[in-house]
Amino acid sequence: MRIHKALLVVLAMVPAMTSAQQPLPNVGAPVDPDTRFDVVVIKPIENATEGLLMRTTPGGFESSLPVAVLVRLALQKPDYQIAGAPGWTNTERYSIKAKLPAGVSPTAAPVLISNLLKDRFQLQTHLETREQAIFHLVMARADGRLGPDLKPTSAECQALIAERQEASKRGVLPTLPASLPGPNDPLPCGFVRSPPGIFAGSGRNIAQEFTRAMSDLTGRPVIDKTGLTGLYDFALKFAYEGRMPLGPLGSLGAQPPGATAVGDPDAPSLSIALQEQLGLKLESARGPVEIAVIDRIERPVID
Repeated sequence: MRIHKALLVVLAMVPAMTSAQQPLPNVGAPVDPDTRFDVVVIKPIENATEGLLMRTTPGGFESSLPVAVLVRLALQKPDYQIAGAPGWTNTERYSIKAKLPAGVSPTAAPVLISNLLKDRFQLQTHLETREQAIFHLVMARADGRLGPDLKPTSAECQALIAERQEASKRGVLPTLPASLPGPNDPLPCGFVRSPPGIFAGSGRNIAQEFTRAMSDLTGRPVIDKTGLTGLYDFALKFAYEGRMPLGPLGSLGAQPPGATAVGDPDAPSLSIALQEQLGLKLESARGPVEIAVIDRIERPVID
């Protein structure tokens, strides 16, 4: 499977940028755990170079992501908190097209995907707590000074994000601008750019969103110990090592077979980039981690 560019994730709370659109955070009113798609059509994807896609609209859902990514979305856990998945879930992809039930918000997608996997892929899981290696995200400088590429978000952008959050509680999804900025253009308020070797954001929360992305990049849970509150803008450039952040949805995991490594080969390591550019660093630690163990998952019956 060849990944041509980073995924475009459109969050219900705050927009972000990569190649598919997927408003999936579980926000708004509680969703009935038995909610299911009305119609589901599943077909195998034979072309290994076909682009990655996922989008949820008011009327339907479409995906060509690897099965393992759908599992992560359904469980709302990244790959390092999931155990027992067979290898084929990372390499096999299926075209999935489904119809949302009338009156169901697209923000119910995690529940809908979970039930789709249970019904069509026979997914069964249980939870365990295991002691594992983790990272603490801390300030790199004793005086707590931020790096040159980490700055508090402007008051104007914070107000706009607050409006989006209120709208998301009503099930209103954000609208993308007519044209997305180029790879070297300034980021609009609330957006994230995450091609290989770059993680830049506007109006992001360090304790929640930034640490989640660092967890995706390192393959370990990252716990915020910086004491930084509020929203921040940042731009991090580092040596690409085969992993990419996917925000709150979990990463794509290790680079798939056949994927082309890209990024700046002369960029510093993630550890050095964090310290020099953002004034942050990762400290090794151990702690309890909740793990979703996959007891069963099978290839689907093809429509």
